[in-house]
Amino acid sequence: MATLTAAADGSHTSGAMIALIPTEEDAARLAIEGGEPAGQLHLTLSYLGKGADFSDDVRQRVIDAVTGVLPHYTDRPLSGNAFGAAHWNGNSDEPCWVWSVGDDAETPRALGMLHAAVCMALEEGLADAPDAPELPAPHTPWVPHICAAYSADPGMLAAMEERLGPVTFDRVRVAFAGDDTDIPLGEPVTAAAGPLRRQPTDLETRARVDFGQLDDAWHDAIDGAFEAWADIQAAQREQITAAVQAAVDADDLDQLDSLTVDTGDAATLLFARMRAYAEQAGRTQQREAEAQGVTVPEWSLDDEAVTAAAFRDRLRQVARTTARLLGAGLVASGVRQAMRLFGSGSAQQVAAQVDAHLAALSDASVREALGGAMSAAQNEGRMAVLAVAPPGTYVASEALDTASCKPCRNIDGTTYESLPDARRAYPTGGYTDCLGGSRCRGFLVAVWPEDEVDDEQAATAGTILAASAATIPPTRSEQGGTVYRTVQDHPDCGADTPWAVVGDEDELQGCYATQAEADEARAALAEADDDANEEPDDAPGAMSGETAPWEGPLAVEGIVTGDGREFAPDALTWADLPVPLRWNKEDSHGGEARTIAVNVGRIDRIWRDGNKIMGAGVLDLSDEDGRRVYGKIEGKFLRGVSIDADSIADADVEFVWPEDVNAGTGEGEDDLFEMLFAQPEKVIFHGGRIRAATLVDIPAFSEAYIALLDEQGAVVAGGVPVTEDEVAASTTPSPDAAREPLRAVTAGAGAFRPAAAWFTDPGLSLPTPITVTDDGRIYGHAAQWGSCHIGQEGVCVQPPHEDEHPYYRTGEVVCADGSRVAVGQITVGTGHAPLHYGASPAAEHYDNTGSAVADVAVGNDQHGIWVAGAVRPGADPLKVYELQAAGQVSGDWRRIGGQLRLVGLLAVNVPGFPVPKMRARVASGEPQALVAAGRPTVAWGRSQVDVERDAVRIVMRMLSRRVHPGGR
Repeated sequence: MATLTAAADGSHTSGAMIALIPTEEDAARLAIEGGEPAGQLHLTLSYLGKGADFSDDVRQRVIDAVTGVLPHYTDRPLSGNAFGAAHWNGNSDEPCWVWSVGDDAETPRALGMLHAAVCMALEEGLADAPDAPELPAPHTPWVPHICAAYSADPGMLAAMEERLGPVTFDRVRVAFAGDDTDIPLGEPVTAAAGPLRRQPTDLETRARVDFGQLDDAWHDAIDGAFEAWADIQAAQREQITAAVQAAVDADDLDQLDSLTVDTGDAATLLFARMRAYAEQAGRTQQREAEAQGVTVPEWSLDDEAVTAAAFRDRLRQVARTTARLLGAGLVASGVRQAMRLFGSGSAQQVAAQVDAHLAALSDASVREALGGAMSAAQNEGRMAVLAVAPPGTYVASEALDTASCKPCRNIDGTTYESLPDARRAYPTGGYTDCLGGSRCRGFLVAVWPEDEVDDEQAATAGTILAASAATIPPTRSEQGGTVYRTVQDHPDCGADTPWAVVGDEDELQGCYATQAEADEARAALAEADDDANEEPDDAPGAMSGETAPWEGPLAVEGIVTGDGREFAPDALTWADLPVPLRWNKEDSHGGEARTIAVNVGRIDRIWRDGNKIMGAGVLDLSDEDGRRVYGKIEGKFLRGVSIDADSIADADVEFVWPEDVNAGTGEGEDDLFEMLFAQPEKVIFHGGRIRAATLVDIPAFSEAYIALLDEQGAVVAGGVPVTEDEVAASTTPSPDAAREPLRAVTAGAGAFRPAAAWFTDPGLSLPTPITVTDDGRIYGHAAQWGSCHIGQEGVCVQPPHEDEHPYYRTGEVVCADGSRVAVGQITVGTGHAPLHYGASPAAEHYDNTGSAVADVAVGNDQHGIWVAGAVRPGADPLKVYELQAAGQVSGDWRRIGGQLRLVGLLAVNVPGFPVPKMRARVASGEPQALVAAGRPTVAWGRSQVDVERDAVRIVMRMLSRRVHPGGR
């Protein structure tokens, strides 16, 4: 029989809330006996307090705010996944059973985005309401969940787990103490670009806008510019570190006041990239116009064309300004690090540390700036076409801006009857009043009536001369064929035939007397190319047929993997060929063990090449998964491979123990407990049979990868990483280009400012390992009250308790709201400071030997020492990955003023006070490690004698089984 609690009397329904409501079918399936009725099941987006506190006017404001924001974030039923059952508030008078709900794989982060949108709309909607009640502070972090029952009865767990699985929410409910308003969610967006901010409008459909193509082209332009930017930043780092070294040599920090870097090459590179992308965007706008039956005169961004000069100059101005801002930002980061390290070592040492710091900076700010520049190029290219096309109706479109601000949402869909009016609203990049700045993705679309202007009117609209073939790179069509262009006054054509048709690499195709003849020849060439290049829909790239060959190393014998495993030389054999080649299509996520591997090909040959186990075979292109894998390898998104081996018996496994396993026992005798429970440094497998191989993002051996081959066996994609020479060859600036001398900084760069709430008590309901979210927030526990330090024998040493942590929180972070919070750092990549160090040397040890990847506050709650903060901007992604993968930190306490004080937190795999993670790790269908399935048990009230007695019983039982096999 269920044990009801205080909230089970219905008192919880007297509140006010905004919540997602499951469909009637899902609600009926989820409802359990003794729990909440089907009609009351919901996923709370925002709890508003007591329903009686809201007047009729304020209630309507809340309903209007939610109704207004929903179409901008979702216009279809939302899919979620109830992946686990949990017991909350077990130490209060309102315990409850809840389903933990994660996002559907097809719509990642949808629940979190809707939660944030509703909270923002609510704040705006009630901002000017004089009688609006003060809303209660939300619980942090926000955790999507559905309450199944207000009960302490553990018997409900089985019924809840039977109901795990997908959940669809088809409406949002605004409830005030039983007065409910349900807002339905409509049909899904079906635009080619995937999940847009909203459904395309009728005008956008009439404009023939291909949002998918626009989005792909924008990201491709950013990726190309970012790859080329590597050499630019390398040269700027050289200038910064040289100036830092000179300042340290002179012992004059003031020399850095006027530090700047040469941004001329950066501006030149960015202008070339922006101009090429603007030309591409202009052709897209031209195709949209022609699809509506409108004739667009010849246009270009040629230097000799007067009309084009304004667009070209605008691109150059944006390129110069963007380059200066990025350069100033790099200088600011380098100077800050130099000030921190000034006097800590020699000039060469300080300069090297500053260079390492700059090399490890996050690429987020660079990508954002390049994204703004490419948005400007896209809009300038489209505007260049609209400037010569017949007049039409111009519409503001914010469909691609999935995180748009309120001004952009308000301007979305606005129509302009003249191009100058539209240009004033969207002068270069996105909407002029956008609060997101360079992140704005808004642009203009043009619509013409079906009975648009005739040829004579089109001819009078004006013409921009054809482009100079030497300055604008050609682009390829979607079919992969050549793009042909008509060019006037080609240098290889005579005076009587000045019109030329050119293709890729500016190859001359023919000369003609008139533009009409050239256009006719160009159309014929394009049509012939399309016929020649036509491929079956299911043939990726240049491959034909149903398979594509591959080859590469599968494993390496005699070297250690990152997790301490090694295959001995000649240890591996393989099953009768062929064997499957699989793809790890989906990893576990959202707390649910959901690894999915699918068959995408086969391995036809396996052989040894030195210590490498090589493989070769084919991908199955007749299958959708096989084609997807081919595309991922071709696009450099996937290359790693790991073997699936069996036939590893106990006799085939060797454990390598550390040499100092018994160090510190006092008299040289082996310590039985240390020998039994110490962890091996390495596990060597002396046998194993390859039964399959699986394509993965992170292989066990970094040397294991596959490459795609053509019909002659040459590598066409994948394989070894791109070399530095190949990267350098793809950039515009010459490595021998002269650098200008250092000048004064004239522009600053914005600093990263996390939310202040990230550094407060996260309100965790149970002991939680260190967790790193996608947006860089960190929370968890550094140690658990009542646990015993695993490195101390014969005594239970528990975590020291401090009311405050002043010797750890010695730094300061400025938050988004302007407030300042005291923080310490989490360090990755070093060991603990020696025990004989004092507090200051210990803290300096972590600064000098490791990498600080996060700034955090610490405090105490009922479970232990909580940690809350943010990943540092510019932190090495590999170091952040190490912290996230370990999920644990180890504290360093030093005696100060007669009390143990926390002075450092170090990311480790095995901390002194471990915090268990409530999950199991599974690989290749087999459990690899088992951990606690419920609340961890700690040593409350147990004497040391009891602990030692239980340990002796366990050891004696193990020894008895060794001596008497088969006994009990």
